[in-house]
Amino acid sequence: MSNPKFEHMFAAQKASSEVLVALMRTSFEGMQRLAELNMAAAKQVLSTTAANANTLASAKDLSEVSRLGPQMAKPEQLMDYWRNVYDLVTTMQKDVTEVMQSNYTSLAKNAASAIEQRKSSAMDSGDMMANAVKDMIETSNKAFENMQAMTSQMASIAGASIKAAGGGAKPSSKK
Repeated sequence: MSNPKFEHMFAAQKASSEVLVALMRTSFEGMQRLAELNMAAAKQVLSTTAANANTLASAKDLSEVSRLGPQMAKPEQLMDYWRNVYDLVTTMQKDVTEVMQSNYTSLAKNAASAIEQRKSSAMDSGDMMANAVKDMIETSNKAFENMQAMTSQMASIAGASIKAAGGGAKPSSKK
């Protein structure tokens, strides 16, 4: 024997967990792309450092070393790195926001409706359960808002780093 009130609550709970999994997958993929970018950057720095060390070691006098210095400095590589970080962070922010906006609002409304329906027909123990679920929804709403604020802050930091490294250049828009 099935209870439509519980079925509604379980359906809302299942949909909520699907959104959570989608968010975790999106976040994980973004972090994986960032880790790959960092590994590529570290590999490039190691390679460049080794090449520069060999070049400096083959210099015959100080005047040659002083001429080699500016040739070895590659600020455009740093700019490219921060542009890529900025692009990754903004893409990740956009992806997470899309998942949340497309699913979370309707899930929260359905859950709130189910809670109110359950609360109106339940005894005191039902009130406790409804209040617990309501608190959980409020907490998840706050977590969503915090996550949006954090990704916005990460994008701002990356943008500021690009601007500082480039002497005022704006980040690229390769989307």
